[in-house]
Amino acid sequence: MQAHTEVNMSDIANESSNNYTGMDDSCGSDDAVTFQYYTWGIVANIVSAYGIIGNILSIIVLRHRQMRNSTSYYLISLAVYDILLLLFMSLFLALPTIYLEKDVMEDYFFAYQYMHPYVYPIALIAQTGTVYTTLAFTVERYIAVCKPLHAANTCTMSRTKRVIIFIFVASIAYNIPRFLEYRTREDWSDAYNRTIPSIEFTAVGENQVFQEVYFIYLYLCIMFLIPFSLLTVLNILLIRAVNKARKTRNYMSSSNTKDTSLTVMLIVVINVFLACQFPALVDNIIVALFDYGDLKCSVQWVRFTTISNLLVVVNSAVNFILYCILSKRFRRVFLKIFRLKKSRPKYKFTVHNQSSVYIRNNLHLRNLGYGTRLTNYFEVTSSLL
Repeated sequence: MQAHTEVNMSDIANESSNNYTGMDDSCGSDDAVTFQYYTWGIVANIVSAYGIIGNILSIIVLRHRQMRNSTSYYLISLAVYDILLLLFMSLFLALPTIYLEKDVMEDYFFAYQYMHPYVYPIALIAQTGTVYTTLAFTVERYIAVCKPLHAANTCTMSRTKRVIIFIFVASIAYNIPRFLEYRTREDWSDAYNRTIPSIEFTAVGENQVFQEVYFIYLYLCIMFLIPFSLLTVLNILLIRAVNKARKTRNYMSSSNTKDTSLTVMLIVVINVFLACQFPALVDNIIVALFDYGDLKCSVQWVRFTTISNLLVVVNSAVNFILYCILSKRFRRVFLKIFRLKKSRPKYKFTVHNQSSVYIRNNLHLRNLGYGTRLTNYFEVTSSLL
């Protein structure tokens, strides 16, 4: 979700409000609203619904004792932020477009404009947490793979928990000014015979220094340029490390092989993150360089910013699929938790009836020619992933 997303929705809301009061719309946004309806109102809502379910399942699996490590804590934190981001995207960005296009859910559309100034900053907190949680587990994976001598003291669960708490507090602190940025204005409509709400900037939001320093330069640096640069560099170093490990695969132990598999999975997660977030970076740079009044009347730009927001939604919804495809351990724990696959014995030992040790006792009678002899078969299922 980009910094100017709320401006898009505010303008649409104001345009809609202007139509209620009989004022002319100067931008001719019918095509843009229709495009946003199909992109956000239909596709993004479906993706968000799936993504919320997928992230909940991810949290359940990652909390299992067999998945418990420092990386899983980061992924759980990421899933929580993604759930919040998808929920608020659906409630405050996608659903309002349904009213604008289909003229349904009118009461919700008006209620959304009262909630927007208070809930929108929470969505930005979730977005900030998503970006820096991704950066945090990338740094940890870099240390574990490229600086293994420092990993024992650095990549610990206690340190991971402290980093997660720090990211949460810092995300809130950075986005506090967002709570002062917007307010809901009420105007009387003769056509509706009622007050019509619309979203507008507060005095803080209209302040030129605030817009240039916080909204443009600080936002671009903290939310995009710094994390993107670090993620790109670390991602390249991790890919080189994995390629080097694969060349020496015959000399690798089983634990090193699993560690490499985890690194590969996280590299894919990082690359998907960069690919989905890159259009949002370009979009914010465009807003910083050009006049927004001209941009909002450009159908091409509205379509681009709509798609870039959709990609942000896709990024928050796709991680569960990546975990299932790339992590054998994640798949096995998932199947075990939800009992989608029956456990089969990996080893079978035959012990004569004199033994008093019982693991799993399946009693069978076998005819050995000279009479009936009793034999116990004990099934042992491996718990290794």
